Order: sequence, then structure tokens, then C-alpha cells
Amino acid sequence: MQFIDTHCHLHDPAFFKPEDAEIALKDSAKAGVTKLLLVATSLEDSKRAVAFANAHPEHCFASIGIHPHEAAKMTEPEITQALAELAALVKEPKVVAVGECGFDFFYNNKTECLAKQTQLLKGQLAIAQANNLPVSFHVREAFEEFWNVFEEYKSIRGVLHSFTDTEEHLKQALGHKLKIGINGIATFTTKKWQTDLFKSIGIHDFVLETDSPFLTPSPKRGTINTPENVIYITEYMAELRGETKELIAKATTANAVELFGLT
Repeated sequence: MQFIDTHCHLHDPAFFKPEDAEIALKDSAKAGVTKLLLVATSLEDSKRAVAFANAHPEHCFASIGIHPHEAAKMTEPEITQALAELAALVKEPKVVAVGECGFDFFYNNKTECLAKQTQLLKGQLAIAQANNLPVSFHVREAFEEFWNVFEEYKSIRGVLHSFTDTEEHLKQALGHKLKIGINGIATFTTKKWQTDLFKSIGIHDFVLETDSPFLTPSPKRGTINTPENVIYITEYMAELRGETKELIAKATTANAVELFGLT
């Protein structure tokens, strides 16, 4: 079986020392996780993701973007400048997506951050649209604002990273042909409605992700998450849905290859 981790932060030295990242990458390849999408959260992190992907071209690809959390740290002119630099960086050959970007009002005050988060998201959607790239979306307690912006941009494709929201928003996402990112949360949530949601998603509508080093799946809770743990998410989803691990691996790998154009 082969797997793809569509969302990890292995490139970020704040989470992985260089030697630990190399070990995690090798362990993942041995486990059959043959392709990783390194997802960035700031302009500088985007540069690191591209550099890591360039250094590991057989297994790694980059998604460059600016997380909504960054809006609180930036002025509007700084956002404009960062978006201009991002638009230049997107031309790098190993860049296959934009993001993670979106809205987050769980950790951020909406009144204070809405305008700047909107500026960041619109700028990145424009970059994705101009370069025909998919987008990795981060949306937390902000779907009303997200859909208002998303629907301004025609033919944008992408994935809702770490989706744990309502059936209503799931249906809206699938109606827009977005993929759903399933990670370790599925293996340890105690909310039955979330479990029912993960079970209901069509097999061609989701991709697997670890969000490493975060959200370590069961049975590895309490350890640093790494891309190889995507196998435990596969096993859980197979058991939950009454499908084989082979089917889940094959379908989600195909979904990721199609969405991100991985070769």
C-alpha cells in the first residue's frame, strides 16, 4: 500500500530539528507514505517548505501560504508586500498548492482581525486562481465569513484541512467540489456526530493528513506526530466505514494525486 500525507509541517525547525525531520522522512517512506505535502503558515515558512521540498524532490512537495493567525501580527501594507513575495515564490517548480489560508476566529478576535484575514485570504485565492493551483483551507469558527469570500472566486479547488464542522458545511463543501482533510482527530474524537460525519463522507471526497507534529492519532497519542502515522488514520477509517485498508489507501492516494497534481 502507498499513502500520501497531504498536510504536514516536517520542514519547520520550530517543530522538527533537521536531523529529526530526516529520520521522520525516512521512516515515513519505509511505511509506504511515499509523498508528503509540506504546508506553510507564513512567508518565511513558505520559503522553508520550498527549500525542504527541493532538497527531497522524490517525496516532498510544497504548499505555500500565510495562516490567518499571522494577520494579527501584520499591518495591511505588510500583508500586501507578503502577498507580492508569495506570488513570486509560487512559480517554484515544487509548489503544487497555496495555503494554509482562511479564517480563524477561535483564537482571534473577529472584530480586530476580520479585515486583515480577509485581505490575506483574498490575496492568496487570487494567487491560486492566477496559477491554477488548489488551496489548503484553514477554517475554524468562521464558515459564514469563509463562504462569503470563497464564492467570489470561480473554479477554485482545494481541501478543507482538519474538517470537524457540521453536516451543513460538509454538504456545502462537497457542493463546491472541495475535498475533506481527515486526520488524527477522527481516531480520538468523543463526539458521535463527528464520527458519523467521517463515516458518511464519500470515498472520493476525502484525503488523509497528519498535520504533524500536531493531532497525533490513536494509538500513538502522547508522542510527536509524524507523517508515517497516516497509516493509523487509514486503519481507523477502514474499520469505521467497513472498508479495507487497501481501498482507503488506494482511493485517498488517487484523490490526492488528482487534487494536487502530484507526480
